[in-house]
Amino acid sequence: MTGTGHLDVGRAGQLPAPAEHHPLASALLLRTLRLNCLTTAYADFWRELYDPTWPAYEPWALPWPGLQPLHGVTPDWRPDTPLRSERARRAALVEIDALVAVWLGMSADALIAAYRGRFPVLQKYEAVTWFNAEGWKLAGNARTIGQRQTKETWGQFEAYLADPDNNPAPDGYTAPFHKADREKEMREAHAYFQKRLDEAVDRGEWDPVKQEVPQP
Repeated sequence: MTGTGHLDVGRAGQLPAPAEHHPLASALLLRTLRLNCLTTAYADFWRELYDPTWPAYEPWALPWPGLQPLHGVTPDWRPDTPLRSERARRAALVEIDALVAVWLGMSADALIAAYRGRFPVLQKYEAVTWFNAEGWKLAGNARTIGQRQTKETWGQFEAYLADPDNNPAPDGYTAPFHKADREKEMREAHAYFQKRLDEAVDRGEWDPVKQEVPQP
């Protein structure tokens, strides 16, 4: 976006950034860190930014059946600190989209309209995207196949969907399977974060006009 090959401190300071004290800032930070802190190289970074309120107050916005709790984290980085399964990582991205839309004042309808109007390729991919019980992806489009997927997987999966009583789940995958439905997921996550923001405003913790914490 900047047209440069190196992002230095000066240019980074010119980019849009969330307000530190916004009521949804901690929710955004947890999801962002769990997507990015993939190795021990991020241990100090994780420890520095860790919010002690996360384990009690920062669950997934949606139920996401089968996923481990989002807020099951500790102050020290561990191998299970980053989200690793394809479904867990996608879940965090979907929730971030909804959260940022609420932050920017976009309605759920506006968010869905933006998705429909600007992301036709993603819509095509997700029309044939599923996840198994462990969160691994199965995809009917060759450009977005899952990490564990082979050439035979999708055919096996179609046979399973057509007659699950007589056809086994694809090799290496375990039922139940969950269909991607980004519009429904974003709408539900939007409602969750909008409710959180509205409640914070009602408690006097945020001024939505001035975009700041109200002064006493």
